[in-house]
Formats: sequence, structure tokens, C-alpha cells
Amino acid sequence: MKYTINKMKATVNPIPQKSNKLIFMLLMTIVLIVPYKSMAKTGQEIYKELCAACHTLTDKRLVGPGFAGVTERRSEDWLISWIKDSQAMVKAGDKDAVAIFEEYNKTPMPGYASQLSDDEIKDLLKFLAEDHTVVAATTATSGASPTTVEPKKSEPLSIYTIGAIIVLILLGFWLYKLRESTNKQMRDLGFHSEPHEIPNYSLHLLIYISIASILIYFLIEALTLKSGMIDTIMFIAFPYFSLGIFLIGSIYRYLNRGFQVSSLSSQFLEGRKLFWGSLPFHWGLFVLFFGHLIAFLFPSSVMAWNGHPVRLLILELSSFAFGLGALLGLILLIKRRLASRKLLVVANKMDMVVYTVLLTQIVSGLGVAFFVRWGSSWFASVLTPYLRSIFSFNPDISAVVEMPIWVQIHIISAFSIVAIIPFTRFVHFLVAPFDYAWRKYQIVIWNWNPKYIRMSRKWNYGKKAKNH
Repeated sequence: MKYTINKMKATVNPIPQKSNKLIFMLLMTIVLIVPYKSMAKTGQEIYKELCAACHTLTDKRLVGPGFAGVTERRSEDWLISWIKDSQAMVKAGDKDAVAIFEEYNKTPMPGYASQLSDDEIKDLLKFLAEDHTVVAATTATSGASPTTVEPKKSEPLSIYTIGAIIVLILLGFWLYKLRESTNKQMRDLGFHSEPHEIPNYSLHLLIYISIASILIYFLIEALTLKSGMIDTIMFIAFPYFSLGIFLIGSIYRYLNRGFQVSSLSSQFLEGRKLFWGSLPFHWGLFVLFFGHLIAFLFPSSVMAWNGHPVRLLILELSSFAFGLGALLGLILLIKRRLASRKLLVVANKMDMVVYTVLLTQIVSGLGVAFFVRWGSSWFASVLTPYLRSIFSFNPDISAVVEMPIWVQIHIISAFSIVAIIPFTRFVHFLVAPFDYAWRKYQIVIWNWNPKYIRMSRKWNYGKKAKNH
């Protein structure tokens, strides 16, 4: 029987602790190689990848003018030159180029001379010349008034994608049954895990990141094909679901599990690595959060600031730098947590979920900054109206559904963070110690020299304890 139990213990924990470093390197590779579509070649794909963040296919204005009738107002040669290098035309004194530059707060349009060939730009212009406008009826879900928008052509998922979903569902069911069978055998044999056995959190994190990567892939496919009601589900239903879970879950946890409303700080267990990871992570998130908040509260001021190209570049580069700092800090914090046995004792599986969602959010944000660019401008002109429509219970997703996939994944992951707050350490920010700012000083009195205590080799320093 002893041999059987030892064999089962080896089966329950198949990956030794020594392999944590290899697993950590593998999961970091998976995180940094986030799947995204290659540079578009057709006109429609070029519009989705490079133009949709700032321009609509109608006459509605965002960061730049709408594309409706643009091929009739401008010649093909002029449009090709403008798309390749608009600022060169402005500096050359082209009247139309200067007029557009002045009209739109002097916000510079990126040049795509190194990314698009003349043939690709012509394909884009052919796509823009098509009729994309229809009168959209008011839906019962959004309650928005009729407006002129691009038709949302819904396409079914490919047979391969449907097959992959079915295989994943069957695989998940099989793993669940396998786990139940294993637990039953362990109970029948009288096997119990060690009281202080530490789960293999590196493996858990790798599994969660793999699941997140698969979900992101399917989301990209569904959002690109406009499958079914995917836009309504992800940009109307999911935000309200996340906010509802956040409110109800936070109130329940505060009232019924008040002692668990804590960040479970591990600073006393290890401080040096925490400092080098926590500092760039928290400062990066702090600056980026308030940057998003300012763009939400004062969109006109942000657009006015971005009117000068130098100021726009400073804002974009600094935001990207703080995003890289947050990513570096998070990777260091993950490495610190997984490499220290003392910290693994106070870890839990939801910590691995938090790491997964944060990695998705930060990497997608960096993808937005690198591949889409001028995020501060389109955030103020597109996402601010969308978020305000959500909070005013009159959702309008007409502009958001046409944004590049990087932006859409970033929005979904942001609401995912809101949804998991009540179940993770995130909940501690709801009870931030603001009263520390005005409470009285605490006086600490040493009854002996602290230097001697730290240098002493005695087990008990000071007076000997007496029994009463």
C-alpha cells in the first residue's frame, strides 16, 4: 500500500519544483507573442488595421474626417501622396492639405510610405469608393436613435473554428471527468495530500495563459467576422455584466468576509525584489490610469493638446514608456512570486488569474500604442462617447465595433479586470487607508538598542520569560 500511495503522489504532482524556471520562460514567451493578424493586403483589411481608429466609412467625424465621398472630392494621385506622407504635403504648402491639417486641430496623420505600396493604397481607395452607408434602425437593446452607419455584415464561423470549439469543449469535459475519477481513487485508497503542500503555481499560470490565448484567438475570429451578436454581447452585455458582478460581489465580500478585504501583502516576507518589481508596475499603472481618466473627463482638452505634433509625440511616447515599465514590473513580480517558496505559501490560484488578465491588458495596450498609434486622440473621440453611453444606460457601439482588433481586445480585458475584482486581491483598493493622511502619529519606543537585537545570536533577547 505504501508503494501505491507514493506512486499516486508522483502522479498528482508530475512536474517537479525544479522545472519552475523552464515553465516561467515558456509562459513569458507565450505572453509576449500575442497572436495578431499580419499586415492587411486587401482594401477592407487595410481600412480595419490602419484607418478605422480615426476615420469612419460615413461622413461622421472622429479624429479625422469621414471617408464618405473622399474619392470624389480628391484625385487618386493626391490621396496616394496624402496617405504616404501627409506632413510632407503640409510643409510643401498644398492648400487642401494645410486646410485639413488646420481644421482638425493640427493632429498629424501617420505616414504609411514604408507600410503600403501604391497598389495597396489603390485597393484601399477602391474599397472607400464603394457604398457603405445604410440607415440603421433603432434597436431595442441599445435604444440609440437611427443613424447612418456602416452595415455590419455577419458571417458564420469557419468549419475549422467550429470544430476547434467542439474539440475544446470535449477536452474540457474529459479533463473534468478525469479529475473526478482521480479524486475518487485517492479517497478510496485513503490518500491525503501533505498539510502544507504547495501547488505548482507555475503550471497553473501556464494553463491560464494558454486558455486566455485560445479565447483571444476565438474572439478575434468572431469580432472580425461579425459572427452573430458578438458585438452586442462583448460591448453592451459584457460591460453591464462586469459592472454588476463588481458591485454585488464587492458589497457581499465587504459585509460577509470583511477580514478578507486585503491585499495580503508579502512585503515582510521579501522586500528587495518586491521594490524593483512593484515600483515600475505601480507607477506605470498609476500614470496610465489617470491618463485614461483625463481623456474620459476632458476629451476636448486632450484634443487641443494633441493639436501640436510635438506635444502629441511626447504624450504618446511617454505613455508607451510607462506601459513598458508596467509590463517589466509585472514580469518581475511574477518571477518573484514563483521563485520564492515563502511567497508561494501565501499565494493562491486567483493570483495566477490576476497575472493572466493583467498581462493581457498591458500587452494589448502596448499593441494599441505600437500598431494603431495616436491612442490619446481616438480615445477622446471614440471611447469617451462609448463609455459615457454605457454609464448613461444608452449604449452606442457604432464606432467601437469598427475599431482595430487591438483596441477591442483591450476594452474587453479592461472589463474583465472589473469583473474579477471581488474575487481577488484587487478588492483591497476599495478600502484604501485614506485616513492615514490625517490620523495622529504613532510613537514607537524601543526598550533596548535595536542594533544589538539585530546583531544578537540569542534566541530570546531581553528579560527571561516567567511562568505565572
